[in-house]
Amino acid sequence: MTTLSRLRGLAVCLAVSSTLMAGACGAAKDPVTAAPAAPTSSQASPTAGGAMTEDQRERMALVPAAKVQWNQAADTALGAVPKGRLVEIELTATRGTASGSPSPEASAQAARVPVWDTSVAAEDGTLHDVQVDAVTGKVTRSRVEPGQDADDKSEIAEQLKAATTTAQKAVSTATGRTPGAVTAVELDDDVWSVDIVTPDWNKTTYDIDAAKGTVVREHVDRD
Repeated sequence: MTTLSRLRGLAVCLAVSSTLMAGACGAAKDPVTAAPAAPTSSQASPTAGGAMTEDQRERMALVPAAKVQWNQAADTALGAVPKGRLVEIELTATRGTASGSPSPEASAQAARVPVWDTSVAAEDGTLHDVQVDAVTGKVTRSRVEPGQDADDKSEIAEQLKAATTTAQKAVSTATGRTPGAVTAVELDDDVWSVDIVTPDWNKTTYDIDAAKGTVVREHVDRD
């Protein structure tokens, strides 16, 4: 073999070795993953029968329209009640209102506006109904819930006292199992109930022990 041939063979070997080393180094890197995002309408998946259910269509219309996430709305609602604690928050829709004097046709066609309906308890257990616009993040309603007596307030105060697991921690536990858009969080007796809408527009509900922080129930709603 001539000197030139040996040099060419050495160059090829070096090139192949460099490529293999680069591939090995690249494979050793940890993948970069983004935080779970709220589903969008383009991610809709039909059911086994090829058609979406009414509940799935409602979620597909409502969830992407909410620009304010649950924790942001909860912080806003808590700010409306001194020393308040979150008891419940749910993404719902209300009819939008136009400024001025809209025509009957315009009123009839008013868009459904996403809002966060929340219940916030004052220090003595008095519940306040606070509504937060899910697009602007502004409080649109704040009032004391009617019909509460001393026993009702005491019960709420005791539930909150026993709930050593926060709503944020309960949501973190739920979304750690099923990433998606959180649409409801509620303290019900001794559990936090967390609703998560996934990209297929199904809803998964987790019940989290409000004292221990452990999952006690999981249910997938495919309707």
